[in-house]
Amino acid sequence: MGRSVHMSPELPPIVQRILHARRPAASAAHRLSLTVEAGRTEQDMALLSQVAMTAMTEAGASKSLAQRVTDATRIATHYVIGHSDAPRIRLAVVADATTVTMTVSDYSPEDAWGPPAWLPVTSAGALYLDGVRPGTDPLTAGPQGDGLQLHRTCDGHLRLGIRAPWEAAAATRRPQRAVG
Repeated sequence: MGRSVHMSPELPPIVQRILHARRPAASAAHRLSLTVEAGRTEQDMALLSQVAMTAMTEAGASKSLAQRVTDATRIATHYVIGHSDAPRIRLAVVADATTVTMTVSDYSPEDAWGPPAWLPVTSAGALYLDGVRPGTDPLTAGPQGDGLQLHRTCDGHLRLGIRAPWEAAAATRRPQRAVG
């Protein structure tokens, strides 16, 4: 007999892992890797957007980058749910010292034996196979684009994602008050 699991709509705790490069502390490399699965309801879609915003903010991203990733998450979530019958959708956010990659897909690692081969989709809706090497992710290997990129697998999985340059939040200093 299976077990039921109920998840509350509250945000899950996010553990931030910062790896320090062999540089001065002021230029330490940020790193974030987060994957969250959710259902297909409006509440789940809102939850994924909130998770993306919280993760980006806690990782030290600028307000504009955090908002851009959040907006992209909201749009991608609606698109994937509207174009897939999968029972769950998956948000992945990966950030390093230079880039942030956000994807929303209907793919779950339990579905296959290894990572899927994501293929770019042309404007006519066809898979773009020319020049795609096996094991290469076109979202992370190609040039950074301004908008969301659509990818599919040969077996029908769907992914919408964005890759953007990392922008750290500006350090704000409070003016010190004179004592006296």
